[in-house]
Amino acid sequence: MAGCCEIPGRGGRKKDVFSGCMLCGKALRYELIAVPRRCAVCGEEALSDAVCENGHFVCNACHAAGLDQFFIPSLLRSEEKDPLALLEQVMALPQVHMHGPEHHAIVPCVLLTAWHNNGGAGDLKTMLSAALSRGRQVPGGTCGYWGVCGAAAGAGIYMSVLTGSNPVNREAWPIPMELTSRCLKRLAEVGGPRCCKRTSRLCVAEAAAFTAERFAISMPLGKTACGYMSENRECIGVKCPFFPHGGKEREA
Repeated sequence: MAGCCEIPGRGGRKKDVFSGCMLCGKALRYELIAVPRRCAVCGEEALSDAVCENGHFVCNACHAAGLDQFFIPSLLRSEEKDPLALLEQVMALPQVHMHGPEHHAIVPCVLLTAWHNNGGAGDLKTMLSAALSRGRQVPGGTCGYWGVCGAAAGAGIYMSVLTGSNPVNREAWPIPMELTSRCLKRLAEVGGPRCCKRTSRLCVAEAAAFTAERFAISMPLGKTACGYMSENRECIGVKCPFFPHGGKEREA
C-alpha cells in the first residue's frame, strides 16, 4: 500500500514545501479503500489509499529514492554513540520530509550505527544494507490503517538484523517481536495523531533501553527538543515528550 508522498523529484525536496504533498504542499486525504494511482514522478502505477487535495500521488519508491546515497555514507563515517543524536542528524538532511516512509529505514540504521559505535559486534556496512532493504519494504500509512507504526517496525528490523531473526529462526524469532510490541505500547501511551519525528524518537529510545537489557550494550541518550512543530499540521504540542520547554503550543 503506497501513500501520497512528499517529494518534488528523485533525491531532493523543495525547502518551502516540507510537509504535506511535496508537489504542491496541500494536505493529504486518506480514503477507506486503496485504488490504483499513477505516480506523478516516475509514472508507475501502485495501489494507494492516500492522495493530496489536488490529486497528486507519489509512490513510496520515489519518496525514499536515494536513501543509500544520502545518509548511509555519513553513518559509516560517524563516531556518534547516541542514537537520538544520530537520528536528529539524519532527519535534518534535506532529503528527509516531515512525514514519510524513509523514517522506516532511518530508525534501524541509526540504531545499528549506535550499536556498532558502542562496541557491538558485526560489520556495519552489511548490517546497514540489510536494514535499508527491509525498511524499504515497510508500507506507508501503517500507523492509521494497520495499527503498526513504521518506526516501531524499524526498531524491529534493527533487532532482527542484530539477532539474525527470520521466519524460521526459532530462537531469534520472538526477540524483534518483543521490541516492536514495547515500542507500540510506548507510542500508544503518548497518543496520536501521526508524527514521524515523534514516533521515530520514541522507538529509538525504547530500542536503546531494550538493547541495554538484552545485550548489555549501553547507548547514551541525550535530551532532544523538537524543532518541527510549525511544519506538522497534526502536532500534539505540549503533550509530546519532545515539545521544547517554554515553546508555544501550535494552534489547531
